[in-house]
Amino acid sequence: MAGLIEATAQVAGQVQLDSGWDIWGPAGGYIAAIALRAAGEQAPAGHRPLTLTGQFVRIAKPGALDVAVEPIKLGASALFAVTLSQAGRPVFLAQIWTSGRAMASHPVQPVMPAVPLPEALRDFHDIAAERGFTQIDFWQNIEGRPVNFRQQGDPLPDDTHQLRWMRLRDWTATSDAFLDAMRSTMLIDIGVWPGHWHRLAKPAGYGAPSLDIAVHYHDGAPASDWLLSDADSDVSGNGSISGRVRIWSADGRCVATGSGHCLVVPAPAPG
Repeated sequence: MAGLIEATAQVAGQVQLDSGWDIWGPAGGYIAAIALRAAGEQAPAGHRPLTLTGQFVRIAKPGALDVAVEPIKLGASALFAVTLSQAGRPVFLAQIWTSGRAMASHPVQPVMPAVPLPEALRDFHDIAAERGFTQIDFWQNIEGRPVNFRQQGDPLPDDTHQLRWMRLRDWTATSDAFLDAMRSTMLIDIGVWPGHWHRLAKPAGYGAPSLDIAVHYHDGAPASDWLLSDADSDVSGNGSISGRVRIWSADGRCVATGSGHCLVVPAPAPG
């Protein structure tokens, strides 16, 4: 499987989807990362991503994904509409704001949770092997160090937020703000569902694919190799799950915040 930078690259307006990034089908965060990168390639020089809002219209199929970027507004701040489609049918619709503005504002900064650094924590794959559960291939892309690990059905944790350090394998550090932000986009999307079952006393017995995603990118500076995902899904019912995720750099900066809504379906959740 290819790393995220390679797996999101366009050739002649298409991306060849990499099955190594599949969960139900291609992971929602992978699809959203493709849209973010596409907007970045059209954005004026010196811009960074500000927001991404997107709708997952249908699950993509293996093969080519068509990419269309429409500039809605250009200038010091720019807005792009990105459509990802297959066989003329939309898979993902996104609106992405970018900006080159950097006027100072009064600083208001959250404080990163006081958690051990990843070097002091056990690897998720080692825990999985010890506990005897299998993982889908998608998780081979990510090295994880959970702060408060639990499986569905384990005793409820004291902390209702699911906290885990994660980093992408085969990642090449980059000064490109759009490429760097693809990581936060990916981790926000895959945080909502685990944030839900982290709160459950019993196994869920259902799945919950993403309906939408909203991400706010904060300072645009490159983040650390390891990123801390702070996920919480504290609203669910009547067939839907809502969650929020905050992504931290190891130097204590909040680099992105996001949310998503998931639709409950009668199937076991993969991964």
